[in-house]
Amino acid sequence: MTREEEKKNVLSRFPGVTMAYGRAGEEAQTEVYGVSDRESGAPVERDTVFPACSISKFVTALIVMRMQELNMIDIDRKVDDYLGQWKLLTPNGNLSDATIRNVLCHTAGIVDGEDGFYGWRRSDPEITLLDVLEGKTRYNSNPAIAEMPKGEFFEYSDAGYCVLQQMIQNVTGKAYEDVAEEMIFERLGLKNSFFATTQNMEKHQAKMATGYDEEGTAIPGRFPVIPDLAASGLWSTPEDLFAITSEFYLALQGKSTLLRKETAQEMIKPAEKFSWAGLGIFPEGEDAVASRGWGENGQCMIKLDLRTGTIGIVMTNANPGVAQAESGIEKLLEIIA
Repeated sequence: MTREEEKKNVLSRFPGVTMAYGRAGEEAQTEVYGVSDRESGAPVERDTVFPACSISKFVTALIVMRMQELNMIDIDRKVDDYLGQWKLLTPNGNLSDATIRNVLCHTAGIVDGEDGFYGWRRSDPEITLLDVLEGKTRYNSNPAIAEMPKGEFFEYSDAGYCVLQQMIQNVTGKAYEDVAEEMIFERLGLKNSFFATTQNMEKHQAKMATGYDEEGTAIPGRFPVIPDLAASGLWSTPEDLFAITSEFYLALQGKSTLLRKETAQEMIKPAEKFSWAGLGIFPEGEDAVASRGWGENGQCMIKLDLRTGTIGIVMTNANPGVAQAESGIEKLLEIIA
C-alpha cells in the first residue's frame, strides 16, 4: 500500500480530520478532510474547532510552569500547600505529601474511578469542579484521594489534573479558563482555542465539530460537557496547537518569551522511575515528545521531533474505540511529518 493509500484508509475511519505540520517557528501547513457534522453535511474548515481531549494537560502544565516562573508556586512543594478548603487526602484522612510535580507527571497516587470522566450531557444538571473532586456525581464517582505513595506508581489521572485546576484557581483567584486565556492564548494570539465552559460553548458552538461515538452515532447535544477543564476540556485547531507546540520548542532553544529554557527542559525530563512521563507531556525516547487525546467525541495527537523541530498534529471528531497506534492517527503523523 502506498503512503497516499494508507492516508486515505485512515481518513475514511473518521467523519472529519484536520492536520497541521511543519517546523517550529515557521508557518504550519494545514489539511482538512470530511465533515464536521454528518447530519448537515457541513465540511471541516481551517477554523473548525475540535476536541483536544487530554492534550488539555499539556496546556495545563504550561500554565503551572509559567506560574512557577512567576514565583506563584514551587512545583516541588506539596500541592496541598496551595489548596484552599478542599485538600488532597490519603485514605486514612491525612494530608497527602504529593507534590505538584507528582501530580503533573501522574505519580501522586491518585486513581480515577472506573468508567469515569465521560458521559455528561448538555441536558444534565450543571456540576462543579468540587463535585468532581469529591466524587459526588456519576461523572466521577470516586473522590480524588492519594491512594498510593507518591512517586512509587504511575497512574494516569484526570482527577489529578482536576486537583491542579483547583490549585490554579486558588492561587490566582481567577477561573481556570480565564487564566488559560491570559497566560497562553492571548500571549500567543490564538483565536480558536478555549476551554469548554457552558458560556464558551454557547459562544463557539457554530464552529465546534459534532462528536461521534464508536458506533458512529452523534453525541447527544453534538458534544459532551467536560467539567474537568484542565484535564480534558480544551477545544482548538491544529494550527493553534501548532503555535503552542512551536513556542514550546522555541522555549527549549531559549528563544521564547512564554517559558525559559530551563523550565521547558524540566518538562521533557523523564520522571524518576518512569522514563515515559514528563510534566504534562510524554517523552518518546530521547528525540521526541508527544501529547495524546482520546475522548468519547474525538481523538488527536501532537508529536514534536526534538532534533529537527518538526511538529505534526492530527485532530478528529470521532472515538475510534482503539488507541492512536491502532486507529491510524500515529500513521498519519508519520506520513505528514
